[in-house]
Amino acid sequence: MNKQVFISYRQESLEHARAVRRLGTLLQDAGLPVLLDQFYMDEHPGGPNEGWPKWCDDAATNSACVVIIGSKGWFAAYDGTAPAGEGRGAASEAALFCQSLYDDKGVNAHIRLAYVDTTDPASASAGLRRWHHFQPFLADTQLDALVKWAADCLGLPGIESPTVRWPEPIDFQPDQADRTDEEWPAIRDLLAGRARQRILLCEGGSGLGKTLLLRQARQYASRLDIPVVGIDCKLDGLKDATIHGEFHLELGELLPNFSRDGANKLHLLRKDLRALRRPVLVTIDTYEAIAGNKPLEDWFSQFLLEVETALGLVVIIAGQKVPDHRQTAWHEQARHMPLRPITELDHWRPWVEKRYPVLAEKRADLRTLLMYSDGNPARMSNCCEVIANSGARPCT
Repeated sequence: MNKQVFISYRQESLEHARAVRRLGTLLQDAGLPVLLDQFYMDEHPGGPNEGWPKWCDDAATNSACVVIIGSKGWFAAYDGTAPAGEGRGAASEAALFCQSLYDDKGVNAHIRLAYVDTTDPASASAGLRRWHHFQPFLADTQLDALVKWAADCLGLPGIESPTVRWPEPIDFQPDQADRTDEEWPAIRDLLAGRARQRILLCEGGSGLGKTLLLRQARQYASRLDIPVVGIDCKLDGLKDATIHGEFHLELGELLPNFSRDGANKLHLLRKDLRALRRPVLVTIDTYEAIAGNKPLEDWFSQFLLEVETALGLVVIIAGQKVPDHRQTAWHEQARHMPLRPITELDHWRPWVEKRYPVLAEKRADLRTLLMYSDGNPARMSNCCEVIANSGARPCT
């Protein structure tokens, strides 16, 4: 038996294959030897000399540890119900696993199921349901358990889980009106490692508080001892070298390969981010300023891809326009949050009473201010500031 983790899966879709590759990368980052056809093709573009059928059979037979990616197609191959000519590799592997389980009289120490998407574990083939399964993208504890099982299976002590230890949330009141119901909880969950999506896209027009939201997110991250890299896209002459400099300045000691080689290579930055075992926040403000700048758009596209495999990386992008994530390879990692005017008086009153108590003494009518500002936070704040600092006396 070869001391390796063989990942057996059915080619369901491009997204499914990418999720399988992501899991394989995480297992490799933990220090486990992984056999996956996608990795093999990276090193051998011509494929195996013995052909794929024998490669699959040898991998299934000779691997000391096997992780089956549960999916409808793979279970159909195992049950023999797949259409003729489809999923031949999975069918061949499934037949060998079935025979192995039969030969071992159901005592199975080296094969387990893992789910990388929304496939219901209850849909597993009847002959595979009796063993424990893993859902490594559902929770860090699930990935931890999978790594530990595989390491024990291979007899490799001291393997470190690739998961990140996130801080517990702390009491922090953002200095904003009505961003505490949706936007701030999303940021709090993001920095506690509880968010399924680790890219927040905050999009809204001028004056809606995007920059203030980023500023307070950075303040909160600092309170949690989370390193922060802030990138402002409206800076004159912004280019990838400027961005690399920000990473080097804020995270230099945490990025050994990137920093040692001059802090100018994106692939080394991505490599070091993958190796991090602590969270890092990157904020990107005024994204609309680089619209049409293809070199910068390409840089950010490559960087955001890394959120899949750099488990400690969380990103908040704000702008009047943000990347259209729907057609990107990282769209499953992104949550789009449009910022709108705050038009409810009850949402403004607590903030105004705390920030500008003098307005009550001056009998300023909040409803009138809200109508005048049309709920735009910047205009509303300016109105409150002007009245608070004016010499006007209350009417008697």
